[in-house]
Amino acid sequence: MAEPARADDWQLLAEVGERRAAMATLFERHRHYVYRLAWGFVGEPQLAEDVTQEVFLRLARPRRLVPRARFTTWLYKVTLNVARELRRRRDREAPLDDEAAARRPAPVAPGQDVVLTDLARALAALPGRQREAVVMRYLEGMSTRETAQVMSCREGTVKAHLHRAIGALRQVLAGSPQPQPRAAEISLNPQRREP
Repeated sequence: MAEPARADDWQLLAEVGERRAAMATLFERHRHYVYRLAWGFVGEPQLAEDVTQEVFLRLARPRRLVPRARFTTWLYKVTLNVARELRRRRDREAPLDDEAAARRPAPVAPGQDVVLTDLARALAALPGRQREAVVMRYLEGMSTRETAQVMSCREGTVKAHLHRAIGALRQVLAGSPQPQPRAAEISLNPQRREP
């Protein structure tokens, strides 16, 4: 779920150039949140660390901002843009063929159980925009409207990405070799729980 935004986050960001403590406070408040988002977007722990570092480096740059959204919504957008940029850069610098991509380690965090491991592998297999929509909507609990705002697209486009992603996830999870709950039994919708 999204981290609770604090009223003073925008103020702290405005003070980053003047006070070192402002950046330290923002970093402590939001570093785990940014890493979790980055990991969901890029699917690789090392690249997620790079994204997190780059996000906070960008926050440290002086800028004039007029807050038009919640701080965490804006931080989603920054994290998403950095994740896309670093993914593109990585893909340009070291293009992988299909066989090498299949050998790439799956994005599995320590301590995850087998169902979550399978879900992480299935998420990693999704195209970027579909994975982003799933992470924001279902894993972070954003509304469709908020997800569309962050992705800079229409709500209908988000719904289409989610529809395609869930179909792909069901297909991948149904083919999982371990005896797991069938994909149809897994609900990604936090508001609807399957019996």
